[in-house]
Amino acid sequence: MDTGKGEHYLSIANENKQEEISGNTLRVYWYILKKRESCGVREIQRALGFSSSSSAHYHLEKLAAKGFLIKNKYGSYQANNKVKTGIISPFVFIHGFIFPRQLFYAMVTTIMNILFLIFFWRILVLTVALALAPGILACIIFWYETMKLRPSLPSFEESVR
Repeated sequence: MDTGKGEHYLSIANENKQEEISGNTLRVYWYILKKRESCGVREIQRALGFSSSSSAHYHLEKLAAKGFLIKNKYGSYQANNKVKTGIISPFVFIHGFIFPRQLFYAMVTTIMNILFLIFFWRILVLTVALALAPGILACIIFWYETMKLRPSLPSFEESVR
């Protein structure tokens, strides 16, 4: 959910109440999801540019208390894979990279349209053009939805207050 002020929220249903995280807490959660392994307080502090380890610890504990993270016996935190969250579902994580799910659909429909044009270029008549129209419309919709999701990804380069 976008508040219109550039802040994005992540929500999960937790025991019949809605839990939300935003701002730096959301950035911490995205970082751990992207890394795909447990992280300590100091690592989060350095990676996200927090001024103190207590800031990183606060956000990690907040995520653990809400069920987004699990704290192991060594004091490291890892993502709770049993929690299905709203803002994560439109994204695919591949080897530490995050891609909008619609990106794959957009690429496939674009390739299909290009191949269609290559094979039927010489006999391009109104009927063939009308057959191509739904594919072009689907392609436009998928690319639009992909670009719309881009601002949902938190930036790890922005300054931390």
